[in-house]
Amino acid sequence: MDFLVHGPLFWAVICAVLCCIAIIIFWELFSPLHAFPGPPAARYTNIWRALVAASGHVDQTNIEWHRTYGSAVRVAPNTISINDPELIRTIYATKNPWPKSDMYRPNDVLINGVRLSNLFNTQDNDWHDTYMNPIRSLWTMTKVLDMESLIDETLNRFTTKLGAKFADVGNKCMMDEWLGYFAWDVMANISFGKHYGFIDEEKDVKNLIVDSTKGLYYFAPISQIPWLDHLLDKNPIKRIGPKPTLTGVNYAIDVVTTYNRVLGTRGDRAENYLDKYVKLKEAHPKIMDDNQVVNYLMLNILAGGDTTSSTMRAVVYYLSKNTSAYRKLISELDAANLSLPAQWKDIRKLTYLDAVIQEALRINPGIAMIFERVAPQSGFTLPDGRFIPGGTAVGINPAVTNRNVDVFGQDADQFNPDRWLKKDEESDEGFRDRCRKMKDVASFVFGGGNRVCMGRNLAILEIYKLFATLYSLFDIELVNNNHAWKYHNAWFVYQYNIPMTVSRRVKA
Repeated sequence: MDFLVHGPLFWAVICAVLCCIAIIIFWELFSPLHAFPGPPAARYTNIWRALVAASGHVDQTNIEWHRTYGSAVRVAPNTISINDPELIRTIYATKNPWPKSDMYRPNDVLINGVRLSNLFNTQDNDWHDTYMNPIRSLWTMTKVLDMESLIDETLNRFTTKLGAKFADVGNKCMMDEWLGYFAWDVMANISFGKHYGFIDEEKDVKNLIVDSTKGLYYFAPISQIPWLDHLLDKNPIKRIGPKPTLTGVNYAIDVVTTYNRVLGTRGDRAENYLDKYVKLKEAHPKIMDDNQVVNYLMLNILAGGDTTSSTMRAVVYYLSKNTSAYRKLISELDAANLSLPAQWKDIRKLTYLDAVIQEALRINPGIAMIFERVAPQSGFTLPDGRFIPGGTAVGINPAVTNRNVDVFGQDADQFNPDRWLKKDEESDEGFRDRCRKMKDVASFVFGGGNRVCMGRNLAILEIYKLFATLYSLFDIELVNNNHAWKYHNAWFVYQYNIPMTVSRRVKA
């Protein structure tokens, strides 16, 4: 017993403990990030934030961390989260942008043993700009409006289905599912000139939504420890776990392969993105081929449906919870006397519709994790004087800046579309400045600088048209106004369990 207590094993344990304590003390005193407070465990391991991401509520946790630790929080051994809206334009610059961190690498797709990046996740800004330039002009609002008739086709199918299946017979509508069907079918129609069939078949066709969701449930925690992806999805022996982008890539490959045979004859219908991308092969032969067309279309498939449906769910949910806002929107739409489906030229200046959608984007951003970038080698000094060394991962979570009370007021945690309206005592100039500042911050959900989401104009068009049309035709309410939805933040924010009643409106 004495040997065990005072022998070599005893002293080995003591030495190991003392070494651990020494390492911790050294790390605390001499770490280049020691000046940044944060959760204690986050100083030593990425496991902590991976577990937080896996919980599905990392946005709320990030908000709480900033309210506890301040404007710059150390969320991992080499990662700083920022809550300073003024730094959005610096970290996410258009000129000399900070590169993306390794967190995006798990979004690569592995095909035939080859790991392929895409426009969303590539860390090479020069590569991104080279392949973005040919299609950049196709995503301006002017070009997106060329396809408004394709959105109208899907809108008509959607409202007809809501009327027949729910409004006319009194069935309960799980609005979370149906808004997903609509968003995905819109994206298919403007991308390929045909619908996936979610609305018509009333289900997730080919498990596209399920597979996409599984991929993001994988991506969210693994992106916090990205080297794990080499052992799981990208290992060369046996791939483990969901394949983050494989379903979307395979679908795009099938569409491009059959394009000339199935979709090449289109009559007088508006051009879709497949048409537009295929034409680019002639104008840009050095970089454009069928593989690149697939690369472009993959982003349409994987990003367009989930992000917009997240905002759509927020609109119907929060309007059902806020009777005053609901009535103001209905009053504005009735006064506008819109032709249906609502046209952009008629709704783009509807003040309260804009306020409702801006507020939904703000309080429930469709993407709500830290957009990580890597600080330049020269490092960066924060406005408060603290220095961030070069190579440090730095980022902002739009869910955090969207609750910034200095920008949005003391009620930043509340759904209040009126914040986007001119106050009685406010000058015109003061209102313009305040509104511009809020929009600059809230629009960060689409990213910033040279990596801003190319589909943001399409998302805005689609969402505004949907709700101008939907609330002109129907009254939509939660089955129980006290009901609370469930949500899971997995990079994209997924909301579930939104049972609603749909009834045809009788205008006064």
